Amino acid sequence: MNRIATVAAVASFLPERSYAIEELAEPLGLKRAQVRLLRKVHGLRRLRLDPDGGLLDLVLPAARRLVAQVPDPTDIRYLLYVHSTQEVTPSHLDAASLIRDALGLEHAASFALTQQNCATGLAAIDLAGLLLDDDGDPYARALVVTGDKAFTPGNQLLYNSGALMGEAAAALLIAPQEVPGDRVLSYATRTMGQYAAGVLMSVEQSREYGRDGARALAEVVREAVEEAGLTLADIHRVIPHNAPMNETVALLGIDPDMVYLDQLPEYSHCFASDVFVNHTELRATGGLERGRHYVYVASGLGATYSAMVFQHGAEALRPAAVA
Repeated sequence: MNRIATVAAVASFLPERSYAIEELAEPLGLKRAQVRLLRKVHGLRRLRLDPDGGLLDLVLPAARRLVAQVPDPTDIRYLLYVHSTQEVTPSHLDAASLIRDALGLEHAASFALTQQNCATGLAAIDLAGLLLDDDGDPYARALVVTGDKAFTPGNQLLYNSGALMGEAAAALLIAPQEVPGDRVLSYATRTMGQYAAGVLMSVEQSREYGRDGARALAEVVREAVEEAGLTLADIHRVIPHNAPMNETVALLGIDPDMVYLDQLPEYSHCFASDVFVNHTELRATGGLERGRHYVYVASGLGATYSAMVFQHGAEALRPAAVA
């Protein structure tokens, strides 16, 4: 098995203010028919926004909860800030450094990841695992922080993709593979550069993107499951980002109830954070069972498709079992 790392803890944060999508129609220039389509076809009803809060107000609460769980914060050697919107601060400010310093982790190396857009969170887990493996210290940890502000109509509404973006943030404490927790067993990803135009795609390109994306997502799920040494029958639940997965589910031949999208109507799509928001929501309802296997699924505009298999609540690995 390709053990990458262990997700030792996950926390999430959502702004308190909730908006019906109809309330956003005028500022976003949506027509009544477009609002109906987003509601009936894409399943959107509401989303969370904090128009008065800044980036740090969004990303720090979840991250602070995880830092408080670490007995010695100097064990957090790396901070990876994940954002889907390429520009999140003025050019003279480095968001990753600002987050690191606000958390009192000035000793940690910090940097940002963004180019896989909403799939970047899974890439960050993979990269954090590589950093910890290279570090070699069993006590070393990496902190992955996700969160984007929906600060302009251009980065909030991706109508051709059926996405109306809400705000959310998450934090993940990544530990070496032998540590108990949610052990990552595999990671599969694919980029289809023909859709690099992203938000500038034509209506026809967007249709092709949706059709090809469903197939690509099904393929990376199968690849990740196989790489983990499992079959789809071994997977308890699929934890995706908040977007309909009807075609992908049909291609995989799995029960739609396996896919956790309960919060899609309330939170909408939240950039790279909603996979992990869904993790915490599923955990809160008792949906994560110790020893069972789960798949994170995410796609990013541009276009990247990723899947990651993990075992929830895995026990510590004995030294002899570590390859």
